[in-house]
Amino acid sequence: MKTSLAFRARHLFKKIIKYFCPGIFPDRATFESVAQSASAFGCELQYMMDINSTSHWHSAEFVARFGGYSPPGEERTLGRIRAGDRVRSDMLMLLLRQIIVRQVPGALAELGVHRGDSARLLHHYCPERKFYLFDTFAGFAKSDFAKESLKMGFNEEQQFTDTNVRVVLETIAPRNAHAIPIVGWFPASVTPEVAAETFAFVHLDADLEAPTAAGLDFFWPRLSPGGFIVVHDYNSWPGARLAVDRFLTQNRAAAVPMSDKSGSIVLAKI
Repeated sequence: MKTSLAFRARHLFKKIIKYFCPGIFPDRATFESVAQSASAFGCELQYMMDINSTSHWHSAEFVARFGGYSPPGEERTLGRIRAGDRVRSDMLMLLLRQIIVRQVPGALAELGVHRGDSARLLHHYCPERKFYLFDTFAGFAKSDFAKESLKMGFNEEQQFTDTNVRVVLETIAPRNAHAIPIVGWFPASVTPEVAAETFAFVHLDADLEAPTAAGLDFFWPRLSPGGFIVVHDYNSWPGARLAVDRFLTQNRAAAVPMSDKSGSIVLAKI
């Protein structure tokens, strides 16, 4: 009875406060209210996944039984690439979760690191695996511009020069010695150690056609069954699209386009 009276008193107090100060206790978000807010600002808003503990539809029981962003019974470091690209961040962490749960053997790799935003997420979620970071660390290699089959202006201009190894390592803040920069033009930068590796997860974010094609040719034979290659910019950069489409005509892979900001595609080795 005391609990019921206390609950009713709190409820009445909130109603009074809300009446005079409606902004203090806003209504719970619904699909309709979010859609109205997005429409008012001329944009779209992405709901958080139900496994996110702050989601309105979060089920702690489901997460306890099956795991959420982390494998069951584990707590992994959860990261974000950019506030405006939650889909991509969630996708990368859940794919890493898959290789952990399924015990897919191999290292991690990223081709096209820029300043290390996505590399930080990958390394901190999965610090126990070697993580090779391939980049010129000085922007596009000019020799790759001439190899673009379809020129669109933005893929003929030097970009991503605002970086170097020091900046990348400061962004990543490595937890151990497993984050390994490989400096130079790919694939000439590949070392004998890397050539002998197997991989469980690869993030290809090279944008241009030649390095994307070279990345697929190098990593796919070394990818463990059950592993993933994520090619970023499949639905935004012509070189990434053409390299992947050509690769899929010659190789058997499960290919799943994603709806992140730049339209990644996930290639799974069966």
